[in-house]
Amino acid sequence: MDSEQILLKMYKKQQYDVSREKMQKIVMLLSAGASTCATATMILFYNGMLDIFIWAGAVILAGVVILLYRLKVFSLDIACISFMVYICFVLMPLFWYITGIMGSAPYVSIAVLVAILSMFAGKTLKVLLFSYLCLLFALTVFSAIVEIPYTANIPQSIYTLIAYIISILLISSYMLSKQKKFDQLNDHFLRSSFRDELTRLFNRKVLDIIMQYEESIYQENKGDYILIMFDVDEFKKMNDQHGHVYGDIVLRNVAKCINDKVRSSDFVVRYGGDEFLVVQSYATDESLDAFIQRIEEAMDASCYLDIKVSASYGYAARSECESPEEVLALADKRLYEKKEALCSKNTE
Repeated sequence: MDSEQILLKMYKKQQYDVSREKMQKIVMLLSAGASTCATATMILFYNGMLDIFIWAGAVILAGVVILLYRLKVFSLDIACISFMVYICFVLMPLFWYITGIMGSAPYVSIAVLVAILSMFAGKTLKVLLFSYLCLLFALTVFSAIVEIPYTANIPQSIYTLIAYIISILLISSYMLSKQKKFDQLNDHFLRSSFRDELTRLFNRKVLDIIMQYEESIYQENKGDYILIMFDVDEFKKMNDQHGHVYGDIVLRNVAKCINDKVRSSDFVVRYGGDEFLVVQSYATDESLDAFIQRIEEAMDASCYLDIKVSASYGYAARSECESPEEVLALADKRLYEKKEALCSKNTE
């Protein structure tokens, strides 16, 4: 997986988790409310203990999982999955048994289908949706065999059955296709928003996500990462003498020299006006030295205009710092020290 795919996955997870969490909370509360109303209706107007039992079970389970979520015993995902498993594979079969295909079970099953498509994504959605659709198919076939031959109006029952099956298929395919199309459009938009317009490197606004990703790897398996900060030497002088168009060309050339020599999993960020930041996972002193040498050779070979272009650098490893913020500060400090030494040398 290259750096852009990693960043896209991290950003989507960060953003989608927020919106999906809101949807899950809304659906959970609506489901608990609907189950409470159904339980009260069964108690007031029907004597069937099975009806009361299945709806009361949904109310009790909703209360339990919400409480466990509030106590931070369950994550919201686990709470929602637990509740939906009960609704899909306990409540729905019993409800179909009670009302049959000519009752309200098909309508409730469609509402549950929409809830699944709204609340979940990825592997969880695929597994739950496939299992639920297989269950609905089995319940539909069973109900059709048992009920339709004994109904007063067989053609109308068949039409109802066909309409139900078409509704299930259309709703599933439509919502899944829209979700896929939205993901594709969103991916395109996000990829564009990640990039700096001038250099086409990652921009600074996604640096926090990059650092979160690298820090997660470091905390899980102590895979060290290194931050290397580059600064174009005498860039202000170039701008003053040759103009901003010339300066832009210099920045694009330096960015290309750096970007062409990194690994596909490395992140290259335009950190400031003439500052570039490279974030490397599983880096060592030896690999860092080789990388810097490749950059310098590339700049010697490619980054010529009217004058030679060079860049100073400073680096820091996560293992020598207490926090990610310190890594960035240390790399910046070492870069500043090199720039100061270069200025002192040039003035001698």
